[in-house]
Amino acid sequence: MQNYILYFIAGTFTGSFFYTLALRYSDGSMKGNPVKALFSRSVCPECGSTISAISLIPIIGFVLSRGNCSSCGRRISYVYPLMEILYGLLALAVAYFHGTDLISLFIYLISSVSVTIAVVDIKTMFIPVSLTILFLILSIYPVIMRNSYLDSLYGFLFLTVFFLVIMFIFPGAFGGGDLKLYAAAGFLLGLEMSIVLLEVSLISGAVFGIVWAGFKGWSFRIRIPFAPFIAAGIIITLLFGNTIILFYYRNVYGV
Repeated sequence: MQNYILYFIAGTFTGSFFYTLALRYSDGSMKGNPVKALFSRSVCPECGSTISAISLIPIIGFVLSRGNCSSCGRRISYVYPLMEILYGLLALAVAYFHGTDLISLFIYLISSVSVTIAVVDIKTMFIPVSLTILFLILSIYPVIMRNSYLDSLYGFLFLTVFFLVIMFIFPGAFGGGDLKLYAAAGFLLGLEMSIVLLEVSLISGAVFGIVWAGFKGWSFRIRIPFAPFIAAGIIITLLFGNTIILFYYRNVYGV
């Protein structure tokens, strides 16, 4: 039990970094000097004062500051601690379902990058290529450990070709960033897992799109960021993909 608490705490700290990274991609800070933007201290968006070290402690810092900037008193969004909790729960889930070996660490980092990409896409309707490259680099170790390079190639080709065809038939349905992220995910997951990702992301995206269109009024011009559904599909597939595939084989083929 104590170990899981430590995993959660570690997840909130790394999550605080990843969410800050998402915000700096979203506000354009990473375009100028990305190294400086990445490692510079966080500041209050209202008064520009540097946020104290205590206030940067995930969740606890928000509670101690009562959700306000210590300099100007500006209200800090509840999204910050909620995202830290989300990343902490993600670390907890990976530790619970995959254990605590090195490959589990990579799975957590890949999942965290996926969430970061989703946040940036929600805020900007754009998926930075550099984050997709980071996703791809982190995927190399799990692929090597799985020792299934051909399967990774099949997954990459399957999702790449599938969405190239979709984008040709339905121009504007998906962006180039979506395609790149799907391709990287296909490399990570392999063929069977890529099919699970495809089903989860498309079904969840379609359901949300229908509900959203119902509220906003039906129009083919409605655009929604799709990276959140890809990210959700990646995480669900990483955590439960084998169980989903086994369930499918047992109930469809009786294996």
